[in-house]
Amino acid sequence: MRSAVLRTLVALALAGNYCFAFAQTAAPPPGPKPPAAVTSATNPQESVLLANLYMQTSAEYQAVCLQTYSLALERLKTKLAARAVGDLKPAVIMDLDETIIDNSGFQSFLDRDKLNYADPLWDSWEKDYPDEVRLIPGAKGFIAGAENLHVTVIYLSNRLTKNSAGTVTALTRLGMNMENLGDRLMLKEAGQSSDKTARRQAANEKFSVLMYFGDNLRDFSEEFAAPKLADADEAGQEKAIAERRDKVDHAAYRWGNDWIILPNPVYGEWQRLLGKDPRSKLHKTRMTVK
Repeated sequence: MRSAVLRTLVALALAGNYCFAFAQTAAPPPGPKPPAAVTSATNPQESVLLANLYMQTSAEYQAVCLQTYSLALERLKTKLAARAVGDLKPAVIMDLDETIIDNSGFQSFLDRDKLNYADPLWDSWEKDYPDEVRLIPGAKGFIAGAENLHVTVIYLSNRLTKNSAGTVTALTRLGMNMENLGDRLMLKEAGQSSDKTARRQAANEKFSVLMYFGDNLRDFSEEFAAPKLADADEAGQEKAIAERRDKVDHAAYRWGNDWIILPNPVYGEWQRLLGKDPRSKLHKTRMTVK
């Protein structure tokens, strides 16, 4: 019964104000066909269904994002007032996906067709479906406020350079300022590591970067990267989860100061440490709670 109710909620979300043509088409969308290995008789997206609905439909998610960006703008004003004369031109560095751009329609497509994530599918989404994305609540207002304060907004993303036309189209459609975008849009080359360190450093050489924005801890520092572990290595998973949480605690002075993180319960670095059966991790956690 619960599963049937959730399926109904998804259908309503896709058919109402949160509809996406990419997710609604009767036939599979154009572009690369899913590799046989990513299809499944069961739905591999079942575990993130409620998380995606939370982002698409909940007023609470909207409130959290609006709150985050509102407080961030006030923090930016404080930082500008404290800047020393002669500093480099001020800037902020912002991730795109799930920080500015809402891609929950892509997740709805995966859910509808019972697909595992695959790079060719995401590649098609970046390139061919810029009209299907929305804005993360509060992002546009913050960016406008920062630019009104003469702060350069740099977009640092692991979207691919080869698909930059689709990304530019998406940003244009969402009403972003396109002036000098070529100097402010820092994407990833095909085959390049997802590590953003070198691109962050390049931006810091040109600007006085006051704040960083992202939805994944690796948007702030590579020290938060999840190690590659065998799925059966439960002890290693537990240790890595604890270590990442400790690193966040050690950086407590930065959260809300110059590191601003947006919620993303659907995907991210944290998933790498759950193994193939997240339910076992949930059950183990519940058993150890006192």
